[in-house]
Amino acid sequence: MSHLVVDQVEEGDVIPAVLELSNVAVGYVRGEPVLRDVTISIRPGEAVALVGRNGTGKSTLLRTMRGFLPPFDGQVMLKGHPLQSMSPQTLAATIGFLSPGIPQAHILVDEVIELSSLGRLKSMEQLEASDHPDVFSEVSGFGARFLDEMSSGQQRKIMLLALVAQWTDVLLMDEPELHLDLPSLRELHGLISWATAKGKSVVLSTHNLETIRVLPDRLYVVGDKTVREAPRTEETVQALLEGNEYVPRG
Repeated sequence: MSHLVVDQVEEGDVIPAVLELSNVAVGYVRGEPVLRDVTISIRPGEAVALVGRNGTGKSTLLRTMRGFLPPFDGQVMLKGHPLQSMSPQTLAATIGFLSPGIPQAHILVDEVIELSSLGRLKSMEQLEASDHPDVFSEVSGFGARFLDEMSSGQQRKIMLLALVAQWTDVLLMDEPELHLDLPSLRELHGLISWATAKGKSVVLSTHNLETIRVLPDRLYVVGDKTVREAPRTEETVQALLEGNEYVPRG
């Protein structure tokens, strides 16, 4: 069996996990598990990256962490409580989720922000006046515009800001770099660094080598129905660049 290797800390310095998976198998209902025996603890204030080829189970794992899919086996705990026992309202207030797709709804950006913040914020203007990262100035003042009338890059930036507006303890991001140019990618990195500095936990799937180089505190490779920790080294990046599914262990 293959277990994720969780970083060790000195006795007395243990930080309780906000999200914890124990011997979890994940997959879609009425299907075979795509990942087995996944054990990992996500602590406050850290960024964790999931890398691997398309179709290996990264999105399925993120959706299981969010509670959209029940685990086939094992247990997912959120702040010490079984995730599957929590109400949809509690999950929405605790875990934010960014999917790789862009919703094609004819909806005002102000409404997106209000819905994402569960009514805490009423507009893009209120978000910009609140404690939020100073990123994606291109879409500043877009509150009265319709989401489906924007470019894909602008839509992505709005959805990332909407994720921030949720102000949840955990942020799950499925390929957040999609549709972003290089300057916007670096703003995304700034957004994630801002969130972790605020004590938020970020878990993201990515194929972007720049993200892998600069961002995560921990890196996991997903493939062959397993999840393995890999060192954040240039050797790892080169292995991924060459298309190798498995990388050296730390």
